Amino acid sequence: MNSVPGRTLTQPDWLSARIAEMGHSWGTTSPRIAGTLWWCMVASALVEQIARAYAQGEPAAEPVLDRFDCEIRPDGGVERIQVLAEPDEGTAPGAALRETLAAVIGPVAEASGAGVPSLWAIVADAVGNRALDAGSADAGARLASEIGGKLPVPRFVEIGGRTFVKRISCCLVFEVPGCEMCTSCPKRPAAEREAMLERLATES
Repeated sequence: MNSVPGRTLTQPDWLSARIAEMGHSWGTTSPRIAGTLWWCMVASALVEQIARAYAQGEPAAEPVLDRFDCEIRPDGGVERIQVLAEPDEGTAPGAALRETLAAVIGPVAEASGAGVPSLWAIVADAVGNRALDAGSADAGARLASEIGGKLPVPRFVEIGGRTFVKRISCCLVFEVPGCEMCTSCPKRPAAEREAMLERLATES
């Protein structure tokens, strides 16, 4: 698996090539769809370590573009972010993450044609989901508030005794030939989405 410096995420030609690879792997020629799917993975990787640290009450390393590497999958997606600096209790990782996200989202929007607000919404849902994975919805809300700027605060809903992110973003996977909407997609009718999530909560 190849690794590239974090700053690479802002390079238009590199982004276009990775988004094209993602589209090929999913069977779509639409840069908007492929770019949105690609960004869902990148956003998740960017916030995962910090959300986990916040949930566990530990110091979090600052995800500054020049201080992390990205592991790139064969389909062009980002597998994980490797922060090169050690956590520092005196730093403000939320502010650093805001700067990194703002620096990357603009070029991603240009390369894909996806809207900037929709890319920020994907980040909000990623923050919520990674915080839930780490066991604390409150940590997701706290991190999002510290990031601030254009980032919405993730919302949560209790269904069937389980907490889910009440999503505000769509990954557009249902626009890929042969694919369906995600169970939690905000574009589903509310009653249908709640019934499917309740079934999922019961099964798990």
